[in-house]
Amino acid sequence: MYCETCHERLKLGSRKCPNCGHATQGGRDLGSGSVRDSASSTSYSLPPAPKLAQEEPKVAEAKVEAAKPQPRPVVPKRNPAPTPAPKPSAPRSAPHSFDLSPDGIRDLVIAHPELLEEGLSIHTKDGKTPSGARFETSVGKIDLLARDRSSGWVVVMVAEPQHGKELVGDMLQLMGWVRKHLGSEGQEVRGIVLVDSIPEDLGYAAAAVAGTVEFARYRIGLTLEKVEV
Repeated sequence: MYCETCHERLKLGSRKCPNCGHATQGGRDLGSGSVRDSASSTSYSLPPAPKLAQEEPKVAEAKVEAAKPQPRPVVPKRNPAPTPAPKPSAPRSAPHSFDLSPDGIRDLVIAHPELLEEGLSIHTKDGKTPSGARFETSVGKIDLLARDRSSGWVVVMVAEPQHGKELVGDMLQLMGWVRKHLGSEGQEVRGIVLVDSIPEDLGYAAAAVAGTVEFARYRIGLTLEKVEV
């Protein structure tokens, strides 16, 4: 005999289901779960209901799987750049000396022709290689052969202490050579003579070439200015 409610197998003569408490009477289930024929010893009963397996929701599993912490990618460590070694301090140079001799003045004006005149530059060969320093000619050496802003020729001579009025003749010779061999028609050729002092016998000769040859006395000075730090 089985309980009609929960299909629990009951002992013969049980009046109450020990599983669900369903009441039976006189060994007969009050429900219709068990049928006994009085004229026959054969009894028929309902089979127990199968227990359904509960499936766990897949959605929950997916959520749990998503909630798991993901491993972080391993980033290789970079070695820091080596710190460059400090450079040794350069040795202090000796104080500059100024050579006021004619050769020293020649070196100065060759290196800085703009000191004589703004825009003055040394003559270059083929427009590239400087060639106007101590320029050799068939009538003598030009200390500096330069070009002015208008592409005119400028012949520079640094006088020696023993030079006198022959300075004018020497300069005219050099200027004539430049005009004949380097200059073109209508191109200006002029001269600059640098002297430490004006010779006494130079007056009339210098006046004769005024406008073509000019004389300049060189002086080198040092100026110190205070600055706020």
